[in-house]
Amino acid sequence: MADADDTAPAPAKSKTGCFDLEPMAVPQLVALRDAVEAMLQQKQEEAKAALLAKWQAEAAENNLSFKSIVGSQKPAQPQSSKARRKTGGTVAAKFRNPETGDTWTGRGREPTWIKGKNREEFRIEQSLPG
Repeated sequence: MADADDTAPAPAKSKTGCFDLEPMAVPQLVALRDAVEAMLQQKQEEAKAALLAKWQAEAAENNLSFKSIVGSQKPAQPQSSKARRKTGGTVAAKFRNPETGDTWTGRGREPTWIKGKNREEFRIEQSLPG
């Protein structure tokens, strides 16, 4: 026999037709979430199987191999929330601290040795190729 905490009663519907989740305890909400996720997964698998069967039948009607149609397609790469930039090569230093020899490319945070000073005093002379 199951404990009373194991079985979550179905949430009552409010007047708007949505479920009233407010009176439910945390274990009940977790159980409901898990049940919803399991049902969602099952429904998606069923929909996927139905679509595959439909597409296979349509391919066969057109005297095509379903595998030859989808086999040539690359799977879509999932989009990340942030677009990744390709990292470039190293950038030549543009500024040098004459006291320590430290260098800075001019990108990113300013080093303390150049902050608030005239950068031209620290600029490294770039030799032109040729």
